[in-house]
Amino acid sequence: MLNTMNKYIHGSSGLISRHFIEHSSSLGQLLYWHNQHGINIQVREHQQLRWLLINNTLQSVILTRSPQVLLFPHLAYLATVWQQRPAPKKILELGLGGGAIRNFLLKQYPQAQLTSVEKNPHIIDCYQDFFALNEQDQIYCEDAQTVLKSAVNIDWIILDLFSELDAPRFLFDLCFYQTIYEALAQRGILFINFLSQHSSQLTQLQLVLKRVFGEAVSIKKITGFVNHIVVVEKTL
Repeated sequence: MLNTMNKYIHGSSGLISRHFIEHSSSLGQLLYWHNQHGINIQVREHQQLRWLLINNTLQSVILTRSPQVLLFPHLAYLATVWQQRPAPKKILELGLGGGAIRNFLLKQYPQAQLTSVEKNPHIIDCYQDFFALNEQDQIYCEDAQTVLKSAVNIDWIILDLFSELDAPRFLFDLCFYQTIYEALAQRGILFINFLSQHSSQLTQLQLVLKRVFGEAVSIKKITGFVNHIVVVEKTL
């Protein structure tokens, strides 16, 4: 049993292994399955690990005994960035997935008002049934663009809607980021988990953010993965 867990989680870093990421759709026991409109959702479990797959792509993974622990390398890096910033009062998370980010933020910043937005009701159901901490308030089944129009004075906006295959077009749209800019408080920060195999898309995103924020954009490539963590602050 211990050897199996060591194969899936690196002992030195405590992060999930590439082997697990690549084979997660066939590992463990199936707890939940839903298929509708071409979107296949699975929840699987092996020992202390429980994970969410959408169309056989790993979206989120938690330790059932400690669901607030971040296991993905890009999220572990993001946590180090957050810890270097003043504690936020208002956080808006766009894209819930299995709720790993939400669980971490609820534990790390219990005083903050955290709102999570997810447009797929079945993903929200999965989070609440299989991944959530006790705190399940402020989760809305809405479109991100709709919620942003009424959001104000947000200290952190966390954008986790990108996909390697089918990122929505609005995620490269100038107007979308102008709406985010208006929703942020002064010195508010936008954090993006950007996924793409194509450098041209990253360049396009950089140009859009530069036009909207007028500031240098910080980008960290996560070694061995397609994830980039993009950070930009509202200072004007």
